[in-house]
Amino acid sequence: MKILRFVALAAALVSTGAAFATEQTVTLNVANATCELCGPIVKRSLNRVSGVLDVQISEADGATIAKVRFEDSRTNVAALVMATTNAGYPSKIGQ
Repeated sequence: MKILRFVALAAALVSTGAAFATEQTVTLNVANATCELCGPIVKRSLNRVSGVLDVQISEADGATIAKVRFEDSRTNVAALVMATTNAGYPSKIGQ
């Protein structure tokens, strides 16, 4: 009887989709981030989004790039773009 309860619980968890959450990585091109304080502000705004696991900021040729690793069951790219935009640094999906 205990095994049957365990199987039922496992089936319920799988059917909710929680077991299928995956990590995603997106690269964002960030606008207006031209000073040395901009990168840390962008990083902090992204880290505050629930579900973000890691943020790497790089600056080259006058452009700021944010590489964000996140759990797709807890957040999405639109929320990440909104976070940078609300901090004063509009972003869009990069390559």
